[in-house]
Amino acid sequence: MSILENEMDFYNKGIYTYSDASRLLGQSKAVIRGLVNGYKYKDKPQKPVISKKTITYENKEYLTFYDIIELKFINYFLSCGVKRKTIVDAYEKAKKELNKDYPFATHFTTDGTYIYADNKFVFLGLHNNQFDFRSICLPTMMEGIEFENDIPVKWRPFDKEIPEVALDPLFKYGQPIIEQHHILTKTLYDAYIAENKNFKTVSEWFDIPLNFVQQAVAFEERLG
Repeated sequence: MSILENEMDFYNKGIYTYSDASRLLGQSKAVIRGLVNGYKYKDKPQKPVISKKTITYENKEYLTFYDIIELKFINYFLSCGVKRKTIVDAYEKAKKELNKDYPFATHFTTDGTYIYADNKFVFLGLHNNQFDFRSICLPTMMEGIEFENDIPVKWRPFDKEIPEVALDPLFKYGQPIIEQHHILTKTLYDAYIAENKNFKTVSEWFDIPLNFVQQAVAFEERLG
């Protein structure tokens, strides 16, 4: 667990509660905590899936932007029926092969049978007693993530339907924003509710296009 040394850590890494992660990933807090911290099953400890690199501040634990991206990938693998142990083994192998703190927060490519990162095998196919990645749609898994030098720098959770909403760790602590104006979607949604669900009033109040307010509201309502 890393310790917050100064406020710049928030700007560089983003900051998310487990509740934030649950909303963004559509997964329960209990499952996310188990992926990050491990858990016990029939009194037998189960290893965490990802390396614990969370931030602590005032005795509270927070996830970073890279944690969120890694959890997004893991959540996708789980939804495809990949076993937890397989993911743990692949994570440890990727961390060693790629020499990266966040091996699942990288730019993967595939040929349908193998998944690569930095031109190295990260996941192998059925003949290596893992699973067949032809059943996993890699473009879907990486949809909405923007990379620079193979490092994720931005994520649009609903890239096609709500393209203006993004998570960027350099703005608003990585919370969802209307990208062009760096306004929190939650701020716009709260104003929308306060103004009796009047898009036009909120648009004029914040001096932004009406469609941006509509996208912020759609985003917040979609997450629930």
